Amino acid sequence: MKESILKIYLKIFNFVAQERIKKKDLPVKYIHAHLVSMLSTGVLMWSYTILAFITIESPIPGIIGLICSSIHLLSPLLYLRNNRYFLNCFIFISTGIIHQMSFSYFTGGFDSNILIWLGILPMLAGVIAGRKGALTWALITTSCIFLFLVFKLSGYPFPVAISKKGLMWSQGLILFGWVFISTSVIWVHVLLVEIHSKHLENSRQRVQNLMNILTHDISTPLVVISLKLKHLIKTDMNDEQLSDTLKALKAAERVIEMMSSLKELRLNEMGKAQIVLKDVEVRAMMIDLKEIFLEKLDHKNLTLNWSVASDVYTFYTSRSLLLNQILGNLLSNAIKFSAKNSEIRLRVSRAKEGVLFILEDSGVGIPRDLRENLFEASLSKSLIGTDGEVGTGFGLPIVKSCVDRLGGSITFETRTLGEGVAGTRFKLLFPV
Repeated sequence: MKESILKIYLKIFNFVAQERIKKKDLPVKYIHAHLVSMLSTGVLMWSYTILAFITIESPIPGIIGLICSSIHLLSPLLYLRNNRYFLNCFIFISTGIIHQMSFSYFTGGFDSNILIWLGILPMLAGVIAGRKGALTWALITTSCIFLFLVFKLSGYPFPVAISKKGLMWSQGLILFGWVFISTSVIWVHVLLVEIHSKHLENSRQRVQNLMNILTHDISTPLVVISLKLKHLIKTDMNDEQLSDTLKALKAAERVIEMMSSLKELRLNEMGKAQIVLKDVEVRAMMIDLKEIFLEKLDHKNLTLNWSVASDVYTFYTSRSLLLNQILGNLLSNAIKFSAKNSEIRLRVSRAKEGVLFILEDSGVGIPRDLRENLFEASLSKSLIGTDGEVGTGFGLPIVKSCVDRLGGSITFETRTLGEGVAGTRFKLLFPV
């Protein structure tokens, strides 16, 4: 039953949306919203039209209802001609308000129970056209209701041309109509969310497969190229050949670094990076960290001053994530963006909530436009270091992912030269 309804709906949708899909000039969510709104309210529009012809003495509300219901039914076809969803929404909602206002006028005006349907119009407009649509139709419907109220207060004699049986049926349409509309809209919405979720999962899987190709199938030959270039450097070459070879090696190592960082980021995001928790000796870890970056520190003549408080000897955590992914990436950035002959400070102390790491440099600082989304992966965040080093844009997202997996928190303070003394301080707090 569910699949049959879905097939019918998708056939209607594909027909209505074919031009917009072909031209790619309008997100299909607007057409879905319009079509679902039309299908869920169309039954009531035609029910009130029939009711008007049968139970109201005047033919006017029936004729108006017939015209409005027809336009209402055909309104999704507007997308075959244009991509102006707000205009199409306006036409669609207008048929509803004209139909309801005429029916209300001939069934008691302000005292008519049909006016309650005006309350659904801003909701439908919001579903189709967003906040602008909801606000527009909230103002219009409020004005219409206020107009009826003014007429009521002035003593205007609204006609009550509907029969008692008609009043009963109109009341029934209100009660059952609200249930029908809310149920159908939610049902279709959930159904479309399920379809969208499947598409997202398929897209995610395709992206994952592409990542696997990038991080494995491309990295492997690059490593071979890098090794061959390193071997070539040791052979006899003139200055020009050596310079070109070094440039090629640097480019190859840059791509390898990006692939490695991307792989780490993906593994951490998926929770597949192995975490081994055990007692970690902090001082030994600091010595290892300095040893890892000794060559880079010496190259820029940087001093790494580290200190570990006497009350912090060991704590239970993952040495691999803490040393390699978190502190390693942060220290690598500090070195990259610090000027030659400057100092980097790393302090470890006991805090009330756990163990606190503070890494501070006097580098160039983080530009304002990058601070808000600093821990989100983006190649556009990659900056050039003080010695021409190029970042991947993945380091800090990896740090944040690893910190989260260890149940810790990370904050930062930074200033650029235009804001005073430049530098950046990262604070990492891990629970004991």
